Amino acid sequence: MAHPAQFFTLPAELRLMIWEFALPARVVEIGEPCDPDIIPEEDLRQAWILNRKYPVIAHVCWESRQVALAKFKLPKGVSLAPDCVTDIRWWWNSTDTIHFNAPEMKFARQRCRLEDDLLRLVRVPILRKKVSISADVVHPFLRFRNRCDISKSLVWDVLSSVNTWMVSLHTVCIRATNEQARELGLFGNGEEPAQLIDPFDKAAIQRFRQLWGNTKQEVSSVKFFETIDTKRFTFRVERWLAEMSAEYIDYKWTNPPFLTPGPQDVIASLRRYPNQRHHPDTKQYLVGFPTLDLRIMFRLCPPTVEHVIT
Repeated sequence: MAHPAQFFTLPAELRLMIWEFALPARVVEIGEPCDPDIIPEEDLRQAWILNRKYPVIAHVCWESRQVALAKFKLPKGVSLAPDCVTDIRWWWNSTDTIHFNAPEMKFARQRCRLEDDLLRLVRVPILRKKVSISADVVHPFLRFRNRCDISKSLVWDVLSSVNTWMVSLHTVCIRATNEQARELGLFGNGEEPAQLIDPFDKAAIQRFRQLWGNTKQEVSSVKFFETIDTKRFTFRVERWLAEMSAEYIDYKWTNPPFLTPGPQDVIASLRRYPNQRHHPDTKQYLVGFPTLDLRIMFRLCPPTVEHVIT
């Protein structure tokens, strides 16, 4: 259009479709991310806060704001000042993907809050369409990582209640500005700072690797990019899936009567030979095991001086 004012001469139905198309597909995160390899840590925290703010479209005009607020479904009776962009947990009813991080929990109330949020997945069916969880909450993909301090039985109770989970095996933080992200058309031009990518989608991984390589690199991700296309990475994924299967069997099969061979024999075999996950003896114990849709989280971490989406 030659002039922005011409936009408002379009039919209202068409304008609303355009506004809705412009809304970012956010991966909204529960729990502050924790990664000891990210320096400075305030950049990681700022990226997390950035992902929880209302998008730019909410501040363009009255009409666009109504579309944004309708999608975010503010609780009845709640209103926001024009300059207020902090979230108030609108994502429970409307966001595209909810992701559970594995935060460092120094206080019991932090653990209780995360446990309550996990349990809410069971009570709110609408959330079951797209749910993601950090592997560190369930079973760390990297053995040197500490597991999140949440009851194993609680985690498996929740996992077993949902048919499909996205699981983020690893997080790659890219210390780029929004302008650099826009140049490559990544991160929704800065409006979608957390992305969950299939680890075996080589084309997508390469695009993020290009942005990562063009900016200040995080040392913790060097090894990831060196191994992502190798048989070693594939083996690590298979081993992790076998360990998840073993944990599920250990969680579910606690009381007799047991199948043959017994569950402990199957668990021991899985942990020694990951490919036993596909054996009929193992599969008979995995009835009800959720489908795990593996992902790598790429996180845009702008420098702390860049506090707003431009």
